[in-house]
This record gives sequence, structure tokens and C-alpha cells, in this order.
Amino acid sequence: MSESPLFTPIRIGSLELAGRFVKSATTETRCDDDGFVTDDLVEYYERIAQGGTPLLITGNAYFSLYSKGTPRQLAADNDDKVPGLRRLTDAVHRHGSKIFMQVYHVGRQASPRLVGRKDAVAPSRVFEPTLGVRPREITREEIQEALQGFSDVAARAQQAGFDGIQIHAAHGYLINAFLTPHTNRRKDEYGGSFDNRLRFLLEVYHAVRQRVGQDYPVILKINGSDELSLRKGLKPPDMVTIAQRMEAEGVDAVEISAGHYESGFVFERGHWRRFFSTVTTIGVGRNLPAYQRIPVRLLAPLLDWGLGRVAGYSEGFNLRYSKLFKQALRIPVICVGGFIHREAMERAIADGECDMVSVARALIADPFLYRHMREGVPGPQCDFCNACYARAAMWPVDCYNEKVRAERDRMLSAEAG
Repeated sequence: MSESPLFTPIRIGSLELAGRFVKSATTETRCDDDGFVTDDLVEYYERIAQGGTPLLITGNAYFSLYSKGTPRQLAADNDDKVPGLRRLTDAVHRHGSKIFMQVYHVGRQASPRLVGRKDAVAPSRVFEPTLGVRPREITREEIQEALQGFSDVAARAQQAGFDGIQIHAAHGYLINAFLTPHTNRRKDEYGGSFDNRLRFLLEVYHAVRQRVGQDYPVILKINGSDELSLRKGLKPPDMVTIAQRMEAEGVDAVEISAGHYESGFVFERGHWRRFFSTVTTIGVGRNLPAYQRIPVRLLAPLLDWGLGRVAGYSEGFNLRYSKLFKQALRIPVICVGGFIHREAMERAIADGECDMVSVARALIADPFLYRHMREGVPGPQCDFCNACYARAAMWPVDCYNEKVRAERDRMLSAEAG
């Protein structure tokens, strides 16, 4: 059992991890209204660390009102957040796990009034159809403010005891929007050519690296493909080229996902029954304008069916992309995408499709998944019903499948020490 590739050590830059299993970033909605760490958030992370998970990556942390995407999101916008963040890292470290902070800017994929602002910013004024947002073009002054924000977050994370930083450059958020021709139609030095569109990511990375030093792990989350059919999205060769450039700049690892919001939420996948009716009644969709919310609710069964066709579940659904990065890079390649079975994770690593696997929903259902896999003990298993995702950003991250949740709670009562 000890010979399994899943349980062998690996290095990310200067940091050695005990195994090749990662908790991927998840929207937690467990902070207070001002983004301070709460007991609820600490308990959530400590459970996953207690299960032996080698590396945990937080949900995206914001540094300003315009970088914020959702209520009760983790904040690192001020030094007053550092003591709470230190409490979080201490709780994880008590169990021998490591923890990275993910930092991002939400960009155009935002519901501005949900977080108390009037608009959203993006590289260009390209309409975002899923949330009904027409962003304004981010100014050069705001770009400089964002660069300062990214670097400030990295410094606070390091001060608070985080073992590394993940820069979120995937899923259509601001950095990804700068990279993608469909969402970046600027005429200045940040738009047009490949090098110009890459400029913002490079500047973010160097701003972060300058603050934390050369030996502090800095990794990148990036799309394997934008999956923007009939639009000018980036394809796998483009993304591999970006990753190679970032490796040359000093990035320590990459995590591979896929898609923008308007791709059809292909970075989630799963089973979508009752998804749209839930989103528009008790989820984030209830905040949509009536002209969007009412038609979506009326067409919910049809939309559920369509999303099932576009983003149906399969285990390891991003491996087709991660293996291309694995072939081209020397740094560790992490693949996220519906992993739940030990055999599938081991096969992905052994076959050279990735170096590490990351999971999110499977750990919501079973925080002790890593330990259970190592010991050969069955635990509660996510069925990817996406009830958690339907409530994301409005409800605390949790399992909302009654059967699975009950099994998980019984397991926690029996096994939590």
C-alpha cells in the first residue's frame, strides 16, 4: 500500500508534501460579512487536515471590493485579517498538513450588487451572459491597484503562516479574461498580441514573487482550454505555451482546470437535476434581475438537461488536458476534475497524465477521504449531485444530499478525535 504513487512524497518548489493529493479551492461562504476567519471556517478546514490531506488550498481570497465575488468570502484585504488567518493555518498545521491561499480578482463574472458595488471591471466591455453583467473596462490605474492588491495578499498570507500561494488564472476571472481574446479586446499594451495579453499575469506573478521571495511556493491555476465554442477562446496549445512561459519565470506548479462561466460551467460537471430551480429560488440566482431569473426558473428542467449534455459527470474529466502539460513541463502538474476513487487517482499519476490530483466535492462528502483511501476503509461518497454547487456563494459549503450528509455525520461522530 505504501508503494502507491498517491501516497509518495513530492516537492512543490521548496516545500515537500507527504502525498500527491490536494484539496482544491472551494467557495466556502463560512467567513463573516467582512471576510474575517470564523470558528466555522477553521472547523471546516481542520476536519480535512485531520483526515491527513497533504495540501489544502483555500477558496479564493479577495483584496478589494472589486476583486470580491460573493458574500462571506475569505478576505486578505487588510492587516487586521492576519490573526484570524494565522488561526486557520495553525489549525491545519496541527495535523501535519500544509495550506496554500488562493488569491484572485473576480473580474466580469460578478453580481456587483450582491457584494455592495454598482458595477464590475474587466479587460474590455464584453457582456457576461450567465450573470447578465456588462463590465466597464478596467483602467490602468486600477490595474496597478490590482497588482498591489495581489502582492499585499501574498505578503499577508506568508505572515499568517500559509505554506504557499495559488494565483487563480482560470475560470474566466480577471487574469483569465486578460489572457483570452474573446474577453480582452484592448488596444493598449495589455491587449492584442499574445505577449500583451500575457502581460497582466506576468505582472501579477512578479508582484507576488517580489513580496514573498524566491523560496516561497507560488503556483498557478490555469485552464487546459477555455472551451469557448464559436468564440475566440484559448485552446490547449495556447494554455500549454502560457504554462511553459510561467515555468520559465519561476512558477512552482500548475493546477489544470477548464472553462469560463459562459462555457457552461464545465469546470464543475456532474448531475444537474433540479440545479436551476434551486439556484433561482435559494441560490445565487435569486439575485438575478427578474428578466433573467423568471425565464431560467420556467425553463429549469430543459436547462438542467442541457447542462447535463455539456457538463455531464466523468471521473478525471480534465486529464485530457493535464497530460499535455505533463508532457511539456518539468514542474508538478496537478489535475482537478471529479476524482473520487483511489484507483482512478493512482492510474492518472502512474500513467503520467499528472503528478498530483486535487478534489473538492469528494472532500465535502468525506473530509477523511485521504485517510480512508490509504487505509482501505470505505467512507461516505459524493455522487456529484451538485446540490452544494447550486447553493454556492449563498449557503456555507457543505453536503446538501441528505443521504450522503447523514452518512458523513455518522462517520464524523464515530471517527473524529
